[in-house]
Amino acid sequence: MSAQSGLRKAAKILVHFAPMNDSEKASLYAAAVGTKAEFYVPYFQRADERGYAPKSWNWPAFFLDVFWFLYRRQFRWAAVVTLAALLASFLAGQIQVAGFPNLALVLQIGFLIGFKCVYLPLNANGFYYHWVQQRLERVKERTPQDRQRQAEALAKACRPNIHVPLMIFALLLLLSLLAMPPAPGS
Repeated sequence: MSAQSGLRKAAKILVHFAPMNDSEKASLYAAAVGTKAEFYVPYFQRADERGYAPKSWNWPAFFLDVFWFLYRRQFRWAAVVTLAALLASFLAGQIQVAGFPNLALVLQIGFLIGFKCVYLPLNANGFYYHWVQQRLERVKERTPQDRQRQAEALAKACRPNIHVPLMIFALLLLLSLLAMPPAPGS
């Protein structure tokens, strides 16, 4: 066993034997969340007490779905939502080509209502809680017992980023403008 892997193992053991108190964990949550910490920190503490992330409604995830996930740096969930929407659209197109346009419409509306308008908004806060927990564990392993460095690392890795969703939105807008057919007579 190398000295570095031995140090990592010792750091993990040290982290597990030196638990954080509630105020330390709350300050780390606040550092990770940034904006809207007044909502997310109590939610995360409730999830810690219960041992699971409770269902709660998330209006930004309802209205902005993929863009909210991008804003909160949850790129995997943004990819899952995008791929699920593309798959539902592809399947609906294939069903329509097969001669069942009403079934294709039902599939599209069912996906929109079931997945995007109910499942995602009800579970988005839980997804975010688990995502922050993963980042918190990684930071605790790298910098055990140094709460200041942990808070700085969490702020850097987790704080919301408005630039990515705005760039994606601008790209989609540009692509839609380029894909528009020319006006008649021009």
